[in-house]
Amino acid sequence: MAGGVIVGIVQARRPDHIIFRDGTQVFLTAKQAASEFALGISLTVAYTIKKDGRKMADNIWRCS
Repeated sequence: MAGGVIVGIVQARRPDHIIFRDGTQVFLTAKQAASEFALGISLTVAYTIKKDGRKMADNIWRCS
């Protein structure tokens, strides 16, 4: 499946995904936890788009 990279600031967290300020939702794998990312933190996320259109995080980096 296709994928991409997004850089953004975390606005909200849910148990299975994070939401960036622009409204983009990125879903997390079972090995990732939204609670690891503070609100307002800048993240870079490499993701894969699944058949249902969800962006699934492959890798997440905190921006300095």
